[in-house]
Amino acid sequence: MSCNALFQSPPLDLIDTGKGLKVQTATPHLVSLGSGRLSVAITLLPLKEGITRIGRDDAPVPQDIAIEGAGIEAEHCRIENRGGVVTLDPCGHLCSLDGVPVTRPTLLTQGYTLCLGKSYIFRFNHPEEANRMKSMLPQKSPVSPLVYSTGNLSSLTSL
Repeated sequence: MSCNALFQSPPLDLIDTGKGLKVQTATPHLVSLGSGRLSVAITLLPLKEGITRIGRDDAPVPQDIAIEGAGIEAEHCRIENRGGVVTLDPCGHLCSLDGVPVTRPTLLTQGYTLCLGKSYIFRFNHPEEANRMKSMLPQKSPVSPLVYSTGNLSSLTSL
């Protein structure tokens, strides 16, 4: 993805936490973890409304996300975002979600690990879906301190 395309994408928030750098966006996106052990960077790739094509630079049709690696085909797969409903179409090529091979269009949900080819890894994030999931979790209640009583200690020592 070029710098021009990145600036035309939905806004990215860059937050310095003091201990690290946090990058976030309100739209569904992929976090690229690269193509193996020698990859030293992560890339956040917003998934625009409509079709996002993923494949190699040498594809006959320009790819929105160009990747290289073992088992990556020229036109490897497509991701469709229709109103926040995001679907992966493997286009007959090697794709897996959380280690399970995908052979037909499949709905992507928050947190899926997507592997393309033999080693190109992404994490799928859907901020709106994650917020809905968080809202369904039970509310944390404050833990009450344990109260210890030493009143019956003498009865234990007589045993």
